[in-house]
Amino acid sequence: MLIWLRPIHFLCGLAVAVAGLLSIAAASAQDASGGMLDWPRGEMEAALDYFIAERMEALSVPGVAVAIVADGQIVFERGYGVADASGEVPVTAHTMFEVGGIGLPLQAFTALQMAQEGKLALDEPLARALAEPWIPNRAASDAITLRHVLMHRSGLSDRVRLGSRSVAFEPGSGYRAGGMGFVYLAHVMAEADGKPFDRLMRERLFQPLGMSSSGYIIPEALVDDVARGHDALWVPITAFAGPMVAIFLAGFIVTLLVVRLGFHRLKLKPFDLVPAAFIAPVGASLHLYYMQGGWTLLFCIGYFLVWIAGVLLLTAAIQYARFVLGQTSQDGMISRSSMRREAFSPLSFALVVVASLYFMSWQVPLPARDGGDFNAALSLRSSAHDLARFAAGFINGELIGVSARARMVDERIEVSGPIGDRVGTGLGFYTRERMDGLTIWQPSASIGLRGLIVIEPARRSAVVVLTNSDSGKVLMQEVAGHVLGVETPWRRP
Repeated sequence: MLIWLRPIHFLCGLAVAVAGLLSIAAASAQDASGGMLDWPRGEMEAALDYFIAERMEALSVPGVAVAIVADGQIVFERGYGVADASGEVPVTAHTMFEVGGIGLPLQAFTALQMAQEGKLALDEPLARALAEPWIPNRAASDAITLRHVLMHRSGLSDRVRLGSRSVAFEPGSGYRAGGMGFVYLAHVMAEADGKPFDRLMRERLFQPLGMSSSGYIIPEALVDDVARGHDALWVPITAFAGPMVAIFLAGFIVTLLVVRLGFHRLKLKPFDLVPAAFIAPVGASLHLYYMQGGWTLLFCIGYFLVWIAGVLLLTAAIQYARFVLGQTSQDGMISRSSMRREAFSPLSFALVVVASLYFMSWQVPLPARDGGDFNAALSLRSSAHDLARFAAGFINGELIGVSARARMVDERIEVSGPIGDRVGTGLGFYTRERMDGLTIWQPSASIGLRGLIVIEPARRSAVVVLTNSDSGKVLMQEVAGHVLGVETPWRRP
């Protein structure tokens, strides 16, 4: 009897294996066409739980929050990991993150709401709403319209941390990511509505859509509840040390040429390198300040000094231990002169520096932004849940109506894009047209914090992914791609 059952067991096992392979192939094909949105909800949740946990560990991302909208309704929202790598507070769908740039389409949405009321006009100069010009360039001030700002065609820069009000080109004649345009728009909106911008956004957008965990200004008591940004230790160190070493090497070459050609000396003296040693950290500081602003400069210098102090202290400890062991092996007597002679060993210093590289992948927390530190392009705090509420409200045409909502997508211009992609700007969103459809999207890229919101109008769906690590820029693209069934990432032109 058992002999006859063996072929049956074999055939059953083979059938199960084939069925498994077919289901995997079907899931893969389904993922390639429509993504996880077409999956049964239970399967989608289980797949996301497994995938996000694996990728968080591989990428060293402390915390992630995800929310998904399908057919204009939130169908999934969940948090993973912790808000601070040094703590135990879990991330939830309601955990606040610094979302920075994701606030730009929210601001655009509200500006169009004000345009419907006649307080702003899409194609008239924004300066008409002001008693005093905000932009020093009078010609540019008289030309920049709401449409220019929303499409990043104002000519204003993206150096929002520096507050630059310079205009790079004639408004409307080119494209340039312009966070300062939205800072300007926030000033205009506040003047036109007669109330501070944070209050305006709260009354016009956050409260009507039930976004209770969002604000550009928050009480100091809530600052500790915001997910803390993280970066690998090597990022702030090399951000400062890299330019400093480059500037010092350039100074060394110039000094060598001056000494040899000007003073006709073959050898450099230590004093000759004092100017280069002084200029290098000052130049690196100015470079960082110009590129990223004062807050990032302090963050990078702080971790660089802590690293250097640790290396020097450990080098000194190793050197002292070598000295003591050396004296003990001789006569046990320690003399001050011998200690001075053995004060520093370049080999020990080099070994400690090499050993410190092992710790460079550690995720280190960033200082929290003050609750009252306001910047319309940087200081928005929000949650995955709240941003999904906005996405659902946008899809359903709430507050501004379906026709105005459609204009934000339809009135777009192409900027650039790789083969197969047509990347452009709409009225507040970036747009991307591919063979598989149109998506509108906006990233956030604050230091140590990465986020992404993608809306697919045709399927009335959206994905929000917020992470508290720079390495989360990979994870957020992967999650959004798997959910929507899109392989290539969304990147700003």
